Amino acid sequence: MNLSPRGAQPKMRNGWYINENGKKLVHLMVFPDNHKLKGKLKGIKHVLTEQKGIRLMCEQYFGKQDDIDSERLDCCARRIMSLQPDFCEQRSILEEAIIKAGHIFERYPKFHCECNFIERYWGFAKRKTRRLCNYNYNDLLLQVPEVLISVPVTTIHKFACKSWRYMDAYNKGLEGRTAEWAVSKYKSHRRLPDNIEKIMDDLD
Repeated sequence: MNLSPRGAQPKMRNGWYINENGKKLVHLMVFPDNHKLKGKLKGIKHVLTEQKGIRLMCEQYFGKQDDIDSERLDCCARRIMSLQPDFCEQRSILEEAIIKAGHIFERYPKFHCECNFIERYWGFAKRKTRRLCNYNYNDLLLQVPEVLISVPVTTIHKFACKSWRYMDAYNKGLEGRTAEWAVSKYKSHRRLPDNIEKIMDDLD
């Protein structure tokens, strides 16, 4: 969303805001039919003017994301807009598609692919694809879907169990190599012992 109505901007659905009387009002994100810019996205400046938002820009937003003061709520237009309740409640396109299909949308911790068993499924499929690969692109297009379907459900279940053991280890306070050791040590169990931290202390 640009600061002004200029430039190429994707169309947005209507938002909402709470006015000074505490009433929830629908907010049009595009100009109405009786406006000279009908159908165009309003832009941050126009939207915040309608919502009584004040400042338009600050130096922080021209710098690195890490330099932004996360505790400031009113530094500029971009910050104010990002904190509006209708923007905060907006789901991503991926989340909306998954929920619409009747599935559960769940985020995994960043940089912890061991918690997501689909990574092991993809790794298994890639390894099998490499073994069967004849380095012909057209054959590969046919081969990949077949390989993905061929992974046994029992194998996928094992991948899921291993991921749950990692989550269990992290929940019990283990980290890094100690978590990896515990997951391997208790792979025949459904979960790690409740006293795993004491066991690790005794080993030290």
